[in-house]
Amino acid sequence: MSENQALLDIARLEREIVGQRIGRRLDYRSSTTSTNDIAWDGVEQGDADGLVVLAEHQSSGRGRLGRTWSMPNAAGVLASVVICYEGSEREIGSLGLMAAIAVCDAVAGSASVAATIKWPNDILVGELKIAGILIETRSLSTGGQAAVVGIGINCLQHPGHFGSDIANLATSLDIESDRPVDRTAVAAGVLRELDGWVGKSLDESREPLRAAWRARTAMLGERIRLRHDGVIFSGSVLDIDPTSDLLIKLDEGGVRSFAAADTTVIRADADGR
Repeated sequence: MSENQALLDIARLEREIVGQRIGRRLDYRSSTTSTNDIAWDGVEQGDADGLVVLAEHQSSGRGRLGRTWSMPNAAGVLASVVICYEGSEREIGSLGLMAAIAVCDAVAGSASVAATIKWPNDILVGELKIAGILIETRSLSTGGQAAVVGIGINCLQHPGHFGSDIANLATSLDIESDRPVDRTAVAAGVLRELDGWVGKSLDESREPLRAAWRARTAMLGERIRLRHDGVIFSGSVLDIDPTSDLLIKLDEGGVRSFAAADTTVIRADADGR
């Protein structure tokens, strides 16, 4: 495969997304510190709603809770999407669900890979992570809220590309798919799916969001441990709130809602993931 063939085809991507909101502007970089950083620069310049930043490589990509996100050059989909709201923070809270569902549907449609959602921001194939989502929010000086939805999808990596710290935790579309992986098709699929969701109001999407998440997760009924405000909780997953709060039936009794922004799911054999 030549270098040109390996890169995202931006002209084709522009033709294929044809969204009402997402992708009305594309900013493509061969390399950058972080696509989220470039997206926030766009917010500062104004009229950024629907801006999509894509890069072949990030030198300082970041994940949730200060973790790093790295991948080889031109090996995945690295995208950040700007969404601006004049409404409530509850609308922004639903973006995590929308993005996770969009990634699952995009990899199924473009690479025939069945992925599931691990709350709050991981996309898995089996027990292995194939994609992650990072949502950052800020208040706008003009009023309202802005969110940058950062999405990273492992596409072309082989086992040797993963560092020792994640070698037993990660996978890629090329490993999991039975056909060649088209990164441009993956990116276009994510943006089309996300555009369909953000075009709906929270009231309109409330039940469809919950149903779509349920259909794409293996977590319902699963016993999990959570860290929230420094305290460990354990219980069984009951449901998801449309604004991305996980509903847990606690082992100690009662039902509690946990917000994605300040809660981490932890494994029984580790401090966190």
